[in-house]
Amino acid sequence: MTDDDALQGMLFGATSAGDETIQDSPVDELRVCALNVNSPNPSRAQRIVNWLLATKSNTLVLTEMQPSEGGRHILACLHAEGFTTTCPLGWKDTRYFAAVATRGIQVTPVEPAGFDPRVAAVDLATDDTTVRLVGIYGPTNGMTADSSHRRREFQHRFLDYLAQINRPALCIAGDLNVVEPGHRPHLPAFEDHDYAFYTDLLALGLRDAYRELNPSGGDHSWINPRFGSQRLDHSLVSAGAGEIRACAYDHTTRSDELSDHAALLTTLGLSADRASTNGHRP
Repeated sequence: MTDDDALQGMLFGATSAGDETIQDSPVDELRVCALNVNSPNPSRAQRIVNWLLATKSNTLVLTEMQPSEGGRHILACLHAEGFTTTCPLGWKDTRYFAAVATRGIQVTPVEPAGFDPRVAAVDLATDDTTVRLVGIYGPTNGMTADSSHRRREFQHRFLDYLAQINRPALCIAGDLNVVEPGHRPHLPAFEDHDYAFYTDLLALGLRDAYRELNPSGGDHSWINPRFGSQRLDHSLVSAGAGEIRACAYDHTTRSDELSDHAALLTTLGLSADRASTNGHRP
């Protein structure tokens, strides 16, 4: 058996839609950590794994993953730590992909699978509910006409895909590579279709978890003195997915040079009496 064969066997969801892990104890909340890992080498990949484990998250959405030695190292280490890792079809033959990793939660890949390895969709089943989680790594804004076309096409296809798989309990998390209308500072490189993508997602009944709890918050997840600080990483949650108990950016991934992105940590309460529609506890 080759190393690739051994790793492939670890990646639940990469080849079969029926793979599951059964939770050992009741889960009353999803602790979701979304992080753009910035295509790590093996050394940085190990440091990222250590950081991810320290967050005590039971759900990870990893973006800007590559089928490189560093990306495979992250997947193998998480598997060794008891996580079920779901990679989209075609992840081994693409430049970038998104991955979802969960621990202690029954997980099933969504059918039909996403149209692009940048999209990983799973159902997370607990005693109280099943949340459909979609991890996404949107194309980067290259500030060219070609980049704009690629982004627009991806955004349209993603919205079409959501129309197929949408359900009342839905969470979309990851690096969308778009900012909200009214973003401060204003970023002229973003175009109308980028803002429309964000607002079209909210029109599905999703709430921006960070903005829900921080109406005047000014956090950014990617900070660059040349291109402007940007809030690119998002967690969008339907009322049926649960109560938004917490949502905040953790900038230690940037300050410790694990990634050029801050992580986004979101906690969703799943108890039977959860979720007033405004996302706050009764």
